[in-house]
Amino acid sequence: MNSFRFFMPTQILFGKGRCEELAPIVSSFGKRCLIVSRPRKGSLSALYDRIEAALKSEGVEVVFFDEVVPNPTCEGVERGIARAAECNAEVVLGVGGGSVLDTAKLIAFLYSRNGNVDWKQAISTYDYPFSTEEPPPTALPIVTLTTTSGTGSHCTQAAVVTDTRNALKVTLFHKHLFPSVSIVDPELMYTVPPRVTAATGFDTFTHAFESYLGNRTSPLTVQMSFEAISRVLEYVPKAMKNPLDSKARAELAWADTLAGMCLANGGADLPHPLGEIIGGICPRIAHGETLAMVYPQFLGFRAETAAEKFIALARHLGLDPQPQALVNRIIEFLQETELHKSVDRAEFTDAEKNEIEGHPLLEQLLPEQPRLIKEIMHKSLIHLNI
Repeated sequence: MNSFRFFMPTQILFGKGRCEELAPIVSSFGKRCLIVSRPRKGSLSALYDRIEAALKSEGVEVVFFDEVVPNPTCEGVERGIARAAECNAEVVLGVGGGSVLDTAKLIAFLYSRNGNVDWKQAISTYDYPFSTEEPPPTALPIVTLTTTSGTGSHCTQAAVVTDTRNALKVTLFHKHLFPSVSIVDPELMYTVPPRVTAATGFDTFTHAFESYLGNRTSPLTVQMSFEAISRVLEYVPKAMKNPLDSKARAELAWADTLAGMCLANGGADLPHPLGEIIGGICPRIAHGETLAMVYPQFLGFRAETAAEKFIALARHLGLDPQPQALVNRIIEFLQETELHKSVDRAEFTDAEKNEIEGHPLLEQLLPEQPRLIKEIMHKSLIHLNI
């Protein structure tokens, strides 16, 4: 057996009703809490009210930062840090999906009393997933409560943010970006609409699949990837058809958690930086949909370079042990969930397509085959035929 590493410092509380355990957990980290969320009066307002009441009953002072937007920005994180400084926060609680959790993690990690962030230094310093760099001395503890199943942010050392000045999505990595405690309660996910269920579910798939294709796998992460992938393929369509399907929601929440741990230990493959290039230029597009745009072309490339892994996964899924059988099953999933329409729904302008295809980072993603990367992006955006 080859040597490997596996690191997961986050305590995960999983299951229906685990949300009720949130207040004493937050209280154990501090008595002044910044809750990071989507708009306070939005679709989750009842949940926010419930959490606030529970925290106050534990003697915790609560302040909301509810300005998180999809594909969060550096400016938004800075405003959140300023809010945390105003209330002398001792702990940060993220309640929501990936954008909320990434924002909460960055607010806590980059927190300082003066509210200033040197993004250039932060991006250059915290750019390696397995770094042993010390965290900022003023970093705050992080607790998360997930309301979607997709990003795995509740159990990774990564946080993604959009640099709007340069139209670029960047990822910061550090072991302190692992939340201290993450609560995963599938009952909170019943209101997620079908299109979001599809996009976040496919994000889960890509985390499990791409970490499996990498060279940092272990016997543990391979089995976790397989379990996550099989659950996504089976239960995303069911949750789309019936959002109140409690079993489907629980299975997807577990798949998201498994895939997040795989991603934290194995890393991602080409679709993620390609998707982040698209998302940085077009932040209106959900991350899962940017991944769906590039996957068909990526699969054709990887079916050749990782044929043995494709065959092993195909066999696990009960398919013919051939790379193309797995490719066909994934394409079928994209069609079933209508993610194959992502390019059309994005309504790219010619200027956006040109900016994406000419992005300087494309040359760096696979230096020995830069033409291949540009071909994947070009065909994904213009000649996508599923």
